[in-house]
Amino acid sequence: MKSLLTHLCHPTSGRLSYSPSGNADHDIVSRLPLELHILILSYLGEADVEASLNVCHSWRHMWLNEEIWPRLAQQWYPGLEQHIRMCASDTDDIGEMFRAALHKIQRRNSGRFASALHYDMSIDPDQFFTLSKGLPALEGGVHSYSDVDGLEPSFGNHFPRFMIYNNGRVAWWPEAYVLPYFAIVDDLRTRKRRAYLFPGSQRETRGFRTAMSDKMFIMARGGIVHAWHLELDVRCSTKVPEEVARCVTEGETALIITRYADIFLWKFGQEPRHIEATGCYEKGLLGTAQLHEFTPGHYMSHNPFSHLLHSDTLLDFIVSPTEENVFFIITFTCTPPRELCIHEIRGGKRVKTYNFEQSMWADLAMDSVGVTNLRWEKVDSYGGYCLIQTRSNPSPDVSPATSRPSRCSQRGNLVSVYFNIYTRTFTTPHYHQEEVLNHQSGYQIWNSRMSTSDANSQRRFILSHRPCTGTPPRRGDSRSNTPFYTMVPSKRSGLLRRQRVPFEEDESYLELVGADFALDPWPQSHRPPIDAAGADPPVMPAVRRLVGDDSFMLLVVGESYTVWSFANEIPEKTTDGGKSLWRNLIR
Repeated sequence: MKSLLTHLCHPTSGRLSYSPSGNADHDIVSRLPLELHILILSYLGEADVEASLNVCHSWRHMWLNEEIWPRLAQQWYPGLEQHIRMCASDTDDIGEMFRAALHKIQRRNSGRFASALHYDMSIDPDQFFTLSKGLPALEGGVHSYSDVDGLEPSFGNHFPRFMIYNNGRVAWWPEAYVLPYFAIVDDLRTRKRRAYLFPGSQRETRGFRTAMSDKMFIMARGGIVHAWHLELDVRCSTKVPEEVARCVTEGETALIITRYADIFLWKFGQEPRHIEATGCYEKGLLGTAQLHEFTPGHYMSHNPFSHLLHSDTLLDFIVSPTEENVFFIITFTCTPPRELCIHEIRGGKRVKTYNFEQSMWADLAMDSVGVTNLRWEKVDSYGGYCLIQTRSNPSPDVSPATSRPSRCSQRGNLVSVYFNIYTRTFTTPHYHQEEVLNHQSGYQIWNSRMSTSDANSQRRFILSHRPCTGTPPRRGDSRSNTPFYTMVPSKRSGLLRRQRVPFEEDESYLELVGADFALDPWPQSHRPPIDAAGADPPVMPAVRRLVGDDSFMLLVVGESYTVWSFANEIPEKTTDGGKSLWRNLIR
């Protein structure tokens, strides 16, 4: 080693320096050959590399070259390399795109939010969002709440309901049951609010279908589909021959699925194109699950699936976020022998089918409830989708169906089936937070971490856990390394900032063992009262949802939500003509 260091300090010849320049003043790491850089990186984790990329330009230049960053992406985030290459233009620096993605992932995984906001969903004009008037009223835009027929003028007499989150936007109904044709979309990045009325609704209260991507908000009823572009503030409408049963959208593309399982591929501003599903499923009358059809033991119950009424086949669909005219049809036969298939459709033709191997069902080790739901949900920003989730109580005994032991012998598993549309592979991660896996808890899986918020816990904090590695956690381990963050008022009106606090040692601290971080989801001014011991639970507990992505995480409880921003600070509402924004920029 001494001779190696001497040689590095006084290089003679040969391929020793991988530095972008020949400057002899570079540090010793910069003069290492490429092979040693790869060896060093094999001992570092994601957080270490993300921090090291900010040390100096020479390290960043070396570790973001084509020989290194794809290796890191494949090792830590399968699918990320393909996602970056498909999104990049000819002038983009794809190594820098990887660094930006790594930074966003690490901010979310560490819980280090930039700012937070607690918001009661309301149409009160004094609240945080400013109603946009960019869309003409004839196109379905709402410029004043008094223009909405049937909406009570009193701001405190409404019953709002959360609908969808996507890419920093929150869609919700001010009156979900009375006015399902009136929707609001709030943009957390700009604090701009858009309100939409379904044209020609005739005050009907049933049969509306909704969907939202990062570009479009969609409402459909009967065979009519209206899409509002969230960036251009224009509406595009179309019509299909049958009643719409489902809409699935990504970017400016939507799949319209009709009552008899016909598929139409629709690009914003164009005519819908009928797609044949030959070889994927047999068409028939399509039903969509309602919330009451789920049992408490099932998860993802906030997401409806579709099923063919003449058979036991469940259906769902994924639209590619990076390739035009590419989508996937998911079919699942839930009665034994179970069969889960992903059919890839390109240019209107089925090009390949990916099957979940029969041997992998042993990892699910279903309990008596079984698996009866199917609904994809994104689990990362690079092609990962969760298709099925179930609670299982596996036995360490060998499975008679597969003649091999189950992957994990711990009880209280939440088992998921993932599919990545870039790598075309299935995985089955396990999670063991049994005390929070109940139908009253909110949880989300993102970047392989499961964030949970237990409605039955008096602390009610949010915990982030990694999937099972096969080794049971040791309850005697110290939890001192788990960061615990709370929210305190900031100098910016209505916004909250992060503060790390010590965790009080009591019996509940054991939940922190092995957690990436813990969040206190309630600012002091909005903290709900802790139920007294022995008190009866509420007859109808508030619906809890955890949603989000790399930039935001939302905890929705009833008619309010708390949002944490991990990318940038949530902007202030500019009530002074933008002067406060300029003050923040020059601080």
